[in-house]
Order: sequence, then C-alpha cells, then structure tokens
Amino acid sequence: MAITEKTRIEFDYGGKHYKLEYTANSLKKLERAGVKFNQLADMVFTAPEVVFRGAFYANHPAEKESTIREIYKSLKRTADDMEKEVDEDGREVDFLMQTLSDMIAECVDELTGRGEQGNVGWKVTK
Repeated sequence: MAITEKTRIEFDYGGKHYKLEYTANSLKKLERAGVKFNQLADMVFTAPEVVFRGAFYANHPAEKESTIREIYKSLKRTADDMEKEVDEDGREVDFLMQTLSDMIAECVDELTGRGEQGNVGWKVTK
C-alpha cells in the first residue's frame, strides 16, 4: 500500500513562511502538556488555539505564543483554493479547524499503523 502525502497548512505571515503539520512527536508533546484528544469536542473555548499551537511544534517549535495567537486570529477560516461555505445558521464554516482535525486524524492513523501492513511475521504462543 502506498503511503499518502501528509496534509499540511502553509502560509506567509510577517515576512516568514510557515508550514504547519503534526508528527508523532508533536502529538506526544500536546498530550504531555495535558491535551486529551478524546475530549477536544468538550473544550469549546480552548481547543481551537491549543490544536493550532500544536501544529507549530514540528517545524516552528520556538515561535512565540503571542505570534501564534496573532496568526490564529489573522488566518481566514477557508483556504484560498476552497469555496467559502456557510452553515445552517449562516455562519462561515471553519475549514481551518476542520483541516487541523483531519491532520491530527492522519497522524493518529500513522502512529497506530492503521491502513499499513508491516512485513515482519509473528505468531501467538502459549
């Protein structure tokens, strides 16, 4: 089975190019910092910024928190190559958060080996 390319978010801000992504190490760092991935839906007020910050760990770990907050507030919620959509209440759909969630799911699948077959045989013994 071919390995698919990871989803990343790339943009320029303040004269600097950013490439956001998740890796095994960045997810582990978030978890060690107290993020409970199975409870993100319950963290309505803090989860968006927390998962956004986590996407910086792989390629921009030293970026200042204040800069990350500025970027978070400045980014459009729809990628430039996407059509803007609104929900049933007329609010713009937040594709930024949806994309970050999809990126986390991809990384979790990679970590747990879902969809990949190893090549080392094994057996159960008693």
